[in-house]
Amino acid sequence: MDLEQIITDLIQKLERRFYGKYRGIVVDNADPKKLGRLKLQVPSVLGDEVVTGWALPCLPYGGDVNQGFWFIPEVGAGVWVEFEEGDLEFPLWVGTFWSEAGGESEAPKPNDKTGAEQGSVQDPPTSKIIKTKKGHTIQLEDADGDEQVIIQDNQNKHLISLNSTGIQIQDGTNKNEMILNSDGMSFTDANKNEMILNSEGMSFKDVNGNKITLDKTSGGIPGTPGIQMNGGKKVCLEGLINWLMTHTHIGNMGAPCPLNPADIAKLAPLPALPDGDILSKKVKLG
Repeated sequence: MDLEQIITDLIQKLERRFYGKYRGIVVDNADPKKLGRLKLQVPSVLGDEVVTGWALPCLPYGGDVNQGFWFIPEVGAGVWVEFEEGDLEFPLWVGTFWSEAGGESEAPKPNDKTGAEQGSVQDPPTSKIIKTKKGHTIQLEDADGDEQVIIQDNQNKHLISLNSTGIQIQDGTNKNEMILNSDGMSFTDANKNEMILNSEGMSFKDVNGNKITLDKTSGGIPGTPGIQMNGGKKVCLEGLINWLMTHTHIGNMGAPCPLNPADIAKLAPLPALPDGDILSKKVKLG
């Protein structure tokens, strides 16, 4: 073969090759081999009617068993297309692109710390956002003074928000909420029952207004002054003790008789011990 023929063959080969990137549209993403392949239309190369064979993905991570970057574009999405070694028989999809549908960018809009979507694409783009077609979102905000992470299940309105004030977890389906911040921790259920833990102690409040408070020195149930708990592990049931001390019953002769003095002494409040504890050293709590 002479040099002229070799050059002719090379020119013909190059003329049948397609190098570079071309705009394509996803026609099918249900790959029977589950390899993330797509069928595509590439109008500038194949016209408006021809659909490619299954185009392999070009992804930033993967290539081995049960690991990788699995983000498959939806049908109708715009993707960048290449051909392996320029051969039309071996299409590849290597990325995606957004357009301005109706004059507005298709890029995902950021959410605020409550999970509410903002009205426009962020400018400047300080957030790193992963958002699905259903609105499920992972958002990493790097703006100075507003650093935060938001994870949201948009369908069920579940939300995890991590920011400079603390952590908020919302159960959107059942309306339960947990907040962790500089004040402490609070838990509120759908019925508005609430538990608060902070530097002062603990408090419990139910939907009916009943409340239990435990602070540094004592604890009590408002509205029931006969029940008191203090830091010495003592529980003083004053109302019950007073009732027992004044209680009378029918004696041998049929007349009411009070408790014996010895019994009254047993019910009287015990004096505080040096270590502030009335429990036996052999008795352990919890």
